[in-house]
Amino acid sequence: MADTNPNRRRTATPPAVGRAVSVRILDEDMRDDLAVLMRAHGNAADPVRLAVHLLANAYRRAWDYGEVPDGTPPHILSVRYALSDGTPEQVPNPAHTAYPCVREVQRLNT
Repeated sequence: MADTNPNRRRTATPPAVGRAVSVRILDEDMRDDLAVLMRAHGNAADPVRLAVHLLANAYRRAWDYGEVPDGTPPHILSVRYALSDGTPEQVPNPAHTAYPCVREVQRLNT
C-alpha cells in the first residue's frame, strides 16, 4: 500500500553492498572541493568513499562516547593530517592566513 503522507520521514537504510550511490554536484564549491580530492585519487568514487568512512568514524565516536545524542550529527570542528613521515601536522595558529580558501562547511539538512 502506498504511503498517504509524502512528508513522513522514512527510516534511513543504506543501499545493499555492491549497489552504486549517486550524489548530485549541487554548486561550484562542491565541484571545486571534489576536484581537489581527485588530484590525489584520480577519480570521484575513491574520495567519496573515504569521506563517508572518515565522517562515519567521527559520528560513531561522538555517539559511542555519549558526547552527542545518538542520531544527532556532531559539529565537526577540525580535521588533522599526518605529514609524509607519519608525524601529526602542527596545530594551526588561528591567526595564520595561509589558507584563504578554507571556509566553514554548511551543515547538511537532516
